[in-house]
Amino acid sequence: MKKFTMALSLMLVLIMTLSTAVLAGPDGIIENPETTVPFTTPTIDGNIDPNEGWSTAVLMNANTLGYFWAHNPLTSDGNLFYAVDNDGIYVAGKIVEGLSAIDMNGIDCVGMNQFMYSTGTDNIDVDANGTSYGWNGDVMGLMFDPLKALVNNGFTFNTDFSAWYLVGLHEGDVLKVYREKINAGDITDQIEGAGKATSDGWCFEIKIPWDIIVKDTNDASYGAFELKKEDILKTGADIQACALYQDRFYDEEQGAVQTWGRYITVATALPDGTPGHMGSGENIASYGIKLKLGEVPAAPDNNNNNNNNNNNQNNTNTNNNTNTTNKNNTTTNKNNTTSSANKGTGTGTTSPQTFDMGIVVALGALATSGIGFAISKKRR
Repeated sequence: MKKFTMALSLMLVLIMTLSTAVLAGPDGIIENPETTVPFTTPTIDGNIDPNEGWSTAVLMNANTLGYFWAHNPLTSDGNLFYAVDNDGIYVAGKIVEGLSAIDMNGIDCVGMNQFMYSTGTDNIDVDANGTSYGWNGDVMGLMFDPLKALVNNGFTFNTDFSAWYLVGLHEGDVLKVYREKINAGDITDQIEGAGKATSDGWCFEIKIPWDIIVKDTNDASYGAFELKKEDILKTGADIQACALYQDRFYDEEQGAVQTWGRYITVATALPDGTPGHMGSGENIASYGIKLKLGEVPAAPDNNNNNNNNNNNQNNTNTNNNTNTTNKNNTTTNKNNTTSSANKGTGTGTTSPQTFDMGIVVALGALATSGIGFAISKKRR
């Protein structure tokens, strides 16, 4: 009887545990291939222009997304694009809503779920700790683990998170960004962003400064390491990333906005070998987007610049010295000319002179030469 009671207790614990894990999801995840991120500076205007050098698309569809706490089947499709420069990382997203999908009851949900503007902060999905998904409309969450620094330092548990950058559109196509998990709060005024509703969904472009990402990552590590921007901005550097779509809809039965589903780009397998869709989905170890920086231009060599400046200064000094020498030569020539004039006229110059020696007189034959004076002088 005691063994039966213990077994029953174990079963209850397992059931309770599973109830807090994935409620629905595909049998497996097909990760996006590793994506090369170009070093370029797109224009942040809400119009995703492929000519501005964005990466290839990172797909958010039924193959690449894990379904976490999803109340309804996936009726959206998204593409994300990335770029980087010295100032920050750029992300563009295009999301299509209202696609056809068959729910658990065999009902086609086509057209039932459309894009929803946010009207304020999230008051729908807030946990006991006050953690939310930023805004109360459709929200795209973006996460980063630069150089996989967090995962490589053992942050692989379900309770480990990097900062979430939650992007949402408000009425009038006003884009706002809320940071969650780390340093929570509205950071719209710290980023560049633009977006708009489209005929079949919505799109956005944002730039998140490296200074924000680096500080948030360091804060998430609780002092385990100190990441610097120059560590990241190197050709071939890896950035583990994630995208989370919090999909909202208006529930006519409830007469209120509800969450349609939560879909995340999880890895095919977690670091410990667990299938990605069986994890929590939101923690760092689950991130399923692998970014690799393309060719990063070399930073200016300040030492070479200093050497060039020194060389230029030396050349200037040499030229000055040369000019001084030329000036002296000119003065010498002038003096020689003056001496010749003195010899011809027998008068002194207008310049002050001092005699150091007596006059040496050489007499010659008076019949064939005049009297010549050789005068030795020294300048003052």
